[in-house]
Amino acid sequence: MERKEVMNVVYSSDDNYVQHAVTSIVSLAQNNKNFKKINIYLIENNISIEKRNQVENLIEKYEQLSLEWINFSKWLKRLKLNMQWDISISAYARLFISEMLDKNIDKILYLDCDIIVNQSVYDLWNMDIKEYYIGAVQDAVNDNTKNSVGIESGQPYYNSGVLLINLKKWREDNISEKFLQFIEKHHGKVVHHDQGVINGVLKSKIYKLPLKYNVMTIHYIFNRNQIMRYYKESTSFYNEKEIENAKEVPSILHYTPSFTVRPWIKGCKHPKKGLYWKYLNMTPWKDLKNQKNQEKWYIRIINWLYRNFYR
Repeated sequence: MERKEVMNVVYSSDDNYVQHAVTSIVSLAQNNKNFKKINIYLIENNISIEKRNQVENLIEKYEQLSLEWINFSKWLKRLKLNMQWDISISAYARLFISEMLDKNIDKILYLDCDIIVNQSVYDLWNMDIKEYYIGAVQDAVNDNTKNSVGIESGQPYYNSGVLLINLKKWREDNISEKFLQFIEKHHGKVVHHDQGVINGVLKSKIYKLPLKYNVMTIHYIFNRNQIMRYYKESTSFYNEKEIENAKEVPSILHYTPSFTVRPWIKGCKHPKKGLYWKYLNMTPWKDLKNQKNQEKWYIRIINWLYRNFYR
């Protein structure tokens, strides 16, 4: 097949996560050679010169890839937040993507750093979302989380780790400004941070993607019945067959910290953690060692109990 498609992909990272972002980029390139070109836009928040050079040297090895850096500081100053951090503030960068990229770019694929692309995303990239702001995979959360951002019980809530974004529609409806207004309305404290903002603002204008495009850790910890019972999800959630097929051969694997740590942390119980190390070994960080688990002792016990005894 002749390669004609050009895909635009955005990542956001600080100095601590750049090696994970690069691992994800390598997995993307290795499994998407059916694209003529993949333009990588890396939003950076204080990434060191040394690591920037390492990233650029790696990207140069892939003829298919191009790289453009975007400094987050200009947009960071506009955020009025009032909360303790359990994520990197770099995650908020996705709220401003429509302003950061050239106005001629109408669509992008946003990927979190803790993601491995395991198959071609050609079909995902070519999905028609003209009537929607984004395409995203439905997440499993409780009603309190939904209600906190204005979503009614029984309505879907989406994970923001993989977003197919309709930039044209974002710009037409001034979505970035609406995100800031939503944060201000919640006094700078939104449950689930930027993900809560995205759900609270976009709501019914989110296109539900197949689960295989963002298979999260929770799907390997619990089966569908357990997810439905634990989170009290509605019947609109993915059916058992789709969940099992997506788990077996995920197109995009998302290492969310659900009742276990991520692959680069000691004690990770994810059954597909080996995919992370496979692609990490193709980067300058191939000698990276497992990091010490910094979770509190009681969190580890709770996670162990849920993994082993929750039914």
